[in-house]
Amino acid sequence: MLVIIGVAVLLVAVVAFFAWKALSTPPPFLNKKRKTAEIIDIKQLSHDTKRFRLSLGSSRTPLGLPIGKHIRLFAPNRNNPEAELRRERSWNGRPCREAGSEIQRSYTPTPSVKNTGFVDVVIKIYRPGKFQMPDGREVTWEDGGKMSHYLDSRQVGDKIEIMGPIGMHEYLGCGQFKVPGKVIASKKYGLLAGGAGITPMLQLVWAALHDPNDTCTFSMIYANKTEHDILCRDLIEEMIESSNGRFRVTYTVDFPPENWGQPGSARLSNNLLTQKTGFITADMIKECLPSPDQQPIILMCGPPPMIEFACKKNLDALGYPADMCAVF
Repeated sequence: MLVIIGVAVLLVAVVAFFAWKALSTPPPFLNKKRKTAEIIDIKQLSHDTKRFRLSLGSSRTPLGLPIGKHIRLFAPNRNNPEAELRRERSWNGRPCREAGSEIQRSYTPTPSVKNTGFVDVVIKIYRPGKFQMPDGREVTWEDGGKMSHYLDSRQVGDKIEIMGPIGMHEYLGCGQFKVPGKVIASKKYGLLAGGAGITPMLQLVWAALHDPNDTCTFSMIYANKTEHDILCRDLIEEMIESSNGRFRVTYTVDFPPENWGQPGSARLSNNLLTQKTGFITADMIKECLPSPDQQPIILMCGPPPMIEFACKKNLDALGYPADMCAVF
């Protein structure tokens, strides 16, 4: 009788423990309402790129961001009083289309082994100055980027307003990809990224590679101006090496360094990482991405000119069906 009572007490204790644990788990940070997050770390990744680590308030709090969606950051519209009057009318020499006292921008967090307690956002800083374009033209940005200019001035301990989840697309796993109004599916993905557009691609591939039931393969072309502009390069190449052949990447840059694209110049010795030069072309897509007859899903993220002229135009010419292509 005493044994039975002891077992019963033990079972009650176990059930109570797991019930307490379930109830004590914080809800996801993101709930589609504006929240305040504190910047707890800032890391300089390159000459014009920073990683901002935002606290979720508790070390056990999950972010709650579905794969393929993003978060929205908010900032003052005009944060430089000296140029406020001019910036009301124009920005970087063009008419300013944003009115009001606030701006907002969307970003995809970078993946992390630890998925609770904080979220990392990689931001490319567009500072005022002169820049050389791929065609050799020199342009002057008198203001730089609004949001990146604001974030560049932030320090550890500062707080920023964020909201999410935001977005129309979601990777459901095992090749299932949700777009507005339907779900499309394929075991092969072609990814076209430019600059900071790498982040949603890494989020998706990271999730697929860490799902033991997911067998999809991913081929990506990642375009930048220079080799130094390649964001999250260490993470990209770690993912390539651990992918068992499921993740292939081609870097293409407008201004290549010496020996770029030559045999042995890539940091990985296998054929999963290659190097090319120039804009994304139809020939590059034909060589590096799954062909249309393999019925791949093609995802794009990058500057609007790249999406419209280097991606969509060439994809259409090569026969990729529009209903299997999506832009983040």
